[in-house]
Amino acid sequence: MNKWTDLFLLHPLSGGWLDGLLFVSFGLHLLFALLIVGTAVLGLVFFLQDWLNNDQPGQSWNSKFMHTHLGLKSLAVVLGIAPLLLIQIRYSYSFFTTTGLFAYAWLAVIPLLIVAFLLIDGFNHSMESRAWLALLCGVIGVGALLTVPAVFTGALALMERQHLWAQFGQSGGQDFATLPALAPHWLLRYLHVIGAALVLGAAFQLFFSTRNNPEKAPRLRNWVFGATLAQILIGIPLLFTVAAELNWTIVAALTVGALAALLVLWVLRPRQSASETAPRPMPLPAPRSLLWLLPLAFAAMLVGRQFIQDESLNPVQAANDAYRTERAKTMDPFRQPSLDAYALKLKTVYDNGDTIYDQACAPCHGLKGKGDGPVAARLLIPAEDIAAIRADREYVYTLVRDGVPGSGMPYFRLYDREKIEMVLDTMGKRFDMYGKADVPPDREPEGEAMFVWAETCSVCHGVAGEITAFGHTLLPPPPDLQKFAMTHARALEVITNGYPGTVMPPFRHLPQEVLEDLTIISNTFRVEK
Repeated sequence: MNKWTDLFLLHPLSGGWLDGLLFVSFGLHLLFALLIVGTAVLGLVFFLQDWLNNDQPGQSWNSKFMHTHLGLKSLAVVLGIAPLLLIQIRYSYSFFTTTGLFAYAWLAVIPLLIVAFLLIDGFNHSMESRAWLALLCGVIGVGALLTVPAVFTGALALMERQHLWAQFGQSGGQDFATLPALAPHWLLRYLHVIGAALVLGAAFQLFFSTRNNPEKAPRLRNWVFGATLAQILIGIPLLFTVAAELNWTIVAALTVGALAALLVLWVLRPRQSASETAPRPMPLPAPRSLLWLLPLAFAAMLVGRQFIQDESLNPVQAANDAYRTERAKTMDPFRQPSLDAYALKLKTVYDNGDTIYDQACAPCHGLKGKGDGPVAARLLIPAEDIAAIRADREYVYTLVRDGVPGSGMPYFRLYDREKIEMVLDTMGKRFDMYGKADVPPDREPEGEAMFVWAETCSVCHGVAGEITAFGHTLLPPPPDLQKFAMTHARALEVITNGYPGTVMPPFRHLPQEVLEDLTIISNTFRVEK
């Protein structure tokens, strides 16, 4: 195996290092992504509450609350690049397959984020002055932002379920919501992500935004408590959807995360007894224990999630790495000959018609122009037998320069006119390409052939051999017979057997005399010019 045979086998680091870097970079990205989602959702909820309560001073705090969104989203976007690149290297097969299957939604992430960020910024700047505009921007912006984790969780859920790829692909993605092995897991996983966003967003703001506004702390404490409780309740059925991948390592990691979440609930439990009627004079401060309990729960759950993902993706990746390794070994004997042939081509100086023809034209048309070059057999539309062409030089120049749309004949605009003229000189010298068509002088086409030409052939070729309007719609279009002809034998062969891959049909059902006459007619237009 070597670097020239399969680039997907080139890993810059070992699998362990890649896994470690992916875990750390994805963890950091996910942390800030959850913070921006949680901040945006909570900001919209608090805005609505204060607007309905006509609490204008509260909107000032909400504006400061939302101001943190700008820095958080910048970090989330920047830190998202690393895991996206690493996962393409570590799990190339699963990643590229899934993003291809999920492309309709995957590409939607870009406009969704643009709309979300712009509208949320508009929401922040207008909440104190134009409430209705703020409401419109906030609802649409937060809705667009909430759609992004739905796309990502859907893609990751599909990536981990290789057995569903074929069914998902055949349905064009329409069966996503009805796949019993995918939809419940995706929905619960999405809700779990939103719950985590609310927990972390509320906790972050509890420490960050209540320093000068301690009266806001109870509101945020309640959100941390409620969202953590929701996380536990959602996590129980979510665990059942991944039961097949569980092992003791995963169970241990998830247990640590669950215990940390329960401790969060204990720390934030309501302290006021039932007999107390008066509220506390001062709100409770943010518990410092959250500074280690929440990161512990987040890291433990992320470790468990990573191991579950590895259980699904590692066997798939290993099998495909093994396949590519074997394929690389099979192709290795051809590496050096291919490189030598390529090096030889690099040394070739394309400064004369013979060299250009032999290197650029002969692979398809053959050295003798018979259409039998070494790569001709791979063409759906056979290469033309240019040794049998009798055409105007300027017409051939146009074909060489611009190619023939719909066929395997490419354009050669990379060559200037001088070099193309050199090739035309070579083809004229080798194949008499610009000579006269060999129309038999002692034979005049009879009425039946003239009728067939007028009723059938002229639909594409025109009564006088010109390309008709319909002919110009065909790919490849028919040749302009006023400028293009063939030897009698070649034209007869094409008329009799048709031209494979084109709309030129065979006419072998016609009598031989009619075929001969049609051949003469097709070659007459250029002769008469």
